[in-house]
Parts: sequence; C-alpha cells; structure tokens
Amino acid sequence: MATNMPLRPPMPMDDMHRTMPFDMDRDPRDPRIMSAPIDACRMGMDGSDYFGAMGMGMGMGMGMTPSHHRFPDSPYLPPGSDSDMVGVGMGIYSDQHADEQVRSTNLLVQVVNSQITHNARYSQIQPKMCSDGRFPQFPREFRVPKTVEEIMTMDSSSIDRILHSYGLPTDLRSFRLTSQDYVKSGVAKQAKLCTLLDFLGATQLTAYLRQKLRRHARYGR
Repeated sequence: MATNMPLRPPMPMDDMHRTMPFDMDRDPRDPRIMSAPIDACRMGMDGSDYFGAMGMGMGMGMGMTPSHHRFPDSPYLPPGSDSDMVGVGMGIYSDQHADEQVRSTNLLVQVVNSQITHNARYSQIQPKMCSDGRFPQFPREFRVPKTVEEIMTMDSSSIDRILHSYGLPTDLRSFRLTSQDYVKSGVAKQAKLCTLLDFLGATQLTAYLRQKLRRHARYGR
C-alpha cells in the first residue's frame, strides 16, 4: 500500500578521526598534538561528564553524601520499601563504581606514563587518582599533569605531600638506603622521585635516575 509519508533521511555518519602517534619531544600543551588517550582520560575524569558516568550529580563532588540520593519522597519506590535502605544500596553501588573508575583510570595512566623518557622535557606525566576515590581525586600539588621538567624540579616538601596523599613511603628505600644513612639532599630527593615515578608507571624515568646515581657514585659526576 503506497504512502505519501516522506522517508526519514539516513542518520549522519561521524567522521572517523585517526589518532596520530604522540611525539614525546614536542610540547603536548599544544592542543593540535594532544594525545587522544590522554585527552579521553582527562575528559572522563573532569567536570560533569565524570560525575555523570559515576551515576552521581555534580553535588557529589562538592561534599554531598549518599543521603542526598535517597529520594525519600519519590513516588516510584516499591511498596514497603525503606527509603533509608534504598539510599544505602545506592551508596554501595556508587562506591563500587568509584573503585572501578579509579582502577581503570589508573591503569590507563600507568600505560601512558610508561612511554615517557627523560629527554622529553615537555611530555606530561599524568597523575593517578587516589585509591579511595575521594573528591578531589588527586593530590593538591598534582591535580593536573606535570611535564617531566616540572616533576624533576619539584621541591622535596611537595614531593613528600604527594607521596603522603598516595599513601607511599617518604624514606629512602627506593635506593635501598635508610633514614640513618648520610646522603646528600639531592640523592634523597631522587629517591623520593623514584618512589613516586615507580607508582605512576614512569619506569623509564626511574631507570634513568638510578643509572645517574650509580654513575655519580662511581665517577663522582
């Protein structure tokens, strides 16, 4: 049977954008050469997109507790349901979702950081999320990515605060030293940097730092 109803136009197809390999020796702050995996990672963690993916409103990032999601006056609760129990269940689900978000994000961050070498001064080292998924999710001194140069020139107290936020040791165990051993302040700082960079997955940087220390111990330079 013929019909005069107009046919709907086909759905538009989005252009497929290929991701070009990331040049570690170029300044990644140039938006034209931003790494697609890093850009996607940051978009997933920042702003309303992140909170929406978590199944939570923006208020959850501003100190609101799961009790704000209990909907005590909702007409859609099953008969006989306890609104408090529903709220507890939603809180447990949100916690589990947050843990998975932290795990998957940190895995991606570790893979990206493992590609960074010491001579790529403007390559950005990505921060990991704190293990408990709290808000804000990152250490105060490391809320945004830092270049290799910025990481290497951080003062020791800032490194200590980042290590503490991640629950990492602040002693000299990275170089198999103890706090009682006499070491120069620069060596102590490098040991702490190795602890942090190992945790972030930047293994090429830690290998360079340890090789540099061994060369200094052997040749005095």
